[in-house]
Amino acid sequence: VHDATDGRINFVTSLKGGGNCEDWAEVYQGDALSMGLNGGVRPSTMPLTVEDSSLDLRDRFFTPPYPHPSYIILDENLKVTYKSVGPCCGYVSYYACTDDVALGLDKMLTDKIYEVYDKQMSNLFGVTTTGADPTVATSTTTVAATTILSQQQQPCQSTTYSEWSACSKTCGDGGIQFRFRANSDLPVETQPCPAIVTATLPTCTEQCVAEFGNDFDVSVVASDLASPRDLAFHPTPGVHLGTYSEGRTFHPDGGQELWVANGFNHSVSIIASLGTEHQTTISRLDRGYYHYMNNITALAFNTVKGTSRNADQDTFNYFAVCNDNINDYAGTKEPNYFMGPTLYDSDTVNKPGQKNTVNRIGEDCALNPADECFFLHADMLHESPACIGIAHDPEIETSYGAVYWAFDATGDNSGDGGQLVRFDFSQPHGPGSMDHSIAQVRRYPEVKLYRDDTNGYGHAGMVVHPEKRVLFVANPGKGNVVAVHIDTGKYTRTAREEYPIFSNRLPSFEYSIYECVEQNEIFASGLVNPSGLALSLDGTRLFVAERGGRIVAFEVDSGVILQSIDLSSKGYTSIGGLAVSPETGALYFVDMDTNTVVRINGASRIIDGDQCGYRSRINSNFQPSLSKARSRVDSECGRDTFSLVRDYACEVDGTIPNGTLFEQVHTDTGYASDNPDVQSMAGMDEAAALLANRT
Repeated sequence: VHDATDGRINFVTSLKGGGNCEDWAEVYQGDALSMGLNGGVRPSTMPLTVEDSSLDLRDRFFTPPYPHPSYIILDENLKVTYKSVGPCCGYVSYYACTDDVALGLDKMLTDKIYEVYDKQMSNLFGVTTTGADPTVATSTTTVAATTILSQQQQPCQSTTYSEWSACSKTCGDGGIQFRFRANSDLPVETQPCPAIVTATLPTCTEQCVAEFGNDFDVSVVASDLASPRDLAFHPTPGVHLGTYSEGRTFHPDGGQELWVANGFNHSVSIIASLGTEHQTTISRLDRGYYHYMNNITALAFNTVKGTSRNADQDTFNYFAVCNDNINDYAGTKEPNYFMGPTLYDSDTVNKPGQKNTVNRIGEDCALNPADECFFLHADMLHESPACIGIAHDPEIETSYGAVYWAFDATGDNSGDGGQLVRFDFSQPHGPGSMDHSIAQVRRYPEVKLYRDDTNGYGHAGMVVHPEKRVLFVANPGKGNVVAVHIDTGKYTRTAREEYPIFSNRLPSFEYSIYECVEQNEIFASGLVNPSGLALSLDGTRLFVAERGGRIVAFEVDSGVILQSIDLSSKGYTSIGGLAVSPETGALYFVDMDTNTVVRINGASRIIDGDQCGYRSRINSNFQPSLSKARSRVDSECGRDTFSLVRDYACEVDGTIPNGTLFEQVHTDTGYASDNPDVQSMAGMDEAAALLANRT
């Protein structure tokens, strides 16, 4: 069709995981020959394969009831003129759909394509082209000759490095130096700051940050909790409770709203009208807490508003929780590791009838505000049992904004720590459904994470720097903080074989392993059981809590300690999550053993003529050199070629998943089941139905 119309009709296929563009291009070329298409000529121009890693194309065009694989036809104005589910829908893999079945698509699409094309030609020239045989190649694609330049003429082939840069820090070990060249194979080299330089540098003495001040005290803002593990400020106070809920009056117009994850009773406590005369606390849980909030250890909100996302897709005000258990239904069932983050829509005020909360008999609590209310989950994924940390990704590329990063403490169950996992709920199924067939889960086994084995429970903080696109992760078992560049990494293979517990068998559920991710494995070290993390409002300071009572402020750019405070003398020796007030910038934390939420009241006074403040430890000569080098290399070698932390020798060999790997390895205990319909809308077994209806 493309050749018969002189290139006026083009075909695009979106790759959402499971191989790479080159692999699929070869598959399509082979299919054309094996099916007798294109007159026996191996196609070289169509289809175009584009990487839809953010799932933007899928989520804009292929929402229910159009599952994978489905097809659309766009006219010259990119208006959808036709949409259909393909004949291969429902097969567990690409290869399971035979050639005979797949050929049904050829006739179906060709007729519809020519309906649009003939209309266009008629409007333009008054002629139609119906009847062209798309199986015959009527034109030959001419491949332009490539001029082979000499080594000296080719860009990005320099063999000469620049001089070494200045050291990155002005104190202590001096940080690093780098040198660069415009060479795609190895454009950057780094080394520690030389001893001849560090010998002249002063020690990195502590200074003063506003959140601590040079004189501070603390205030308990809530007590009588149940082993609080984490806390987060709600982005829209009042949108969940309104002015009246469970027979109680609330005042959403005054004060902030702080949500607290309680591990011991599997609930969330909502501190409403924080710091005002109307402050009050109400606790709420999921009726299926034994699965959806079992030993809840972390929670995170989508706080990104004002994006261009469609209103019916945007998950602003949603939150996800992370649960530290291996799915034993609070000790009542055999554990099966079918556990991961649970997603909730917190908005009940603007969405009556949606059942974001329900009463004890399953009726919408927004319509019955005097009843006791329970959360009703909007989605759940099941690939991170024993999860102790979670963070929302403030990216604006996906259609729904439902991307979260989690600390999976089980890893590959080898006993050698856990891993970082990225969850994209993609198209949340909504309250009352159990369909998990559309989602994207990526494992990063190179990011090794270790929990604290000396305590039976705990929390590992995680926070994404929105501008730098760096995820900071507390690594309690190693006493450090890891910094991961989350827009890096490449697909290498399916995760279904090595990690056989997963949410859905259909290929629309992507479960992949990513490698070659860029990370600073030790952003900060020398910590004792780091727990909570939080960024200052301006993003220049990272706060790290040690479980035993110390909180440390690091400069983000240099990694140098700016100031630390010790709260153990005040009785706080089990600190969990940290949170910074989006209004005041004040720092809050939970203490697990005293069952409290505490605010740090930073106060400043002049001491020996000095006021509270700090000077950056970044060398003023380092950053300009870094910017210049990045601009030079990226302009000659391509965007994002330059990196100080990339392993340029790392390569991946992306493979297309084999259909046999889509066999779910589940037992019949509880939610997990070997019935292929359990996690999809086609049906569900009795155990899954019980959870769906909360009976």
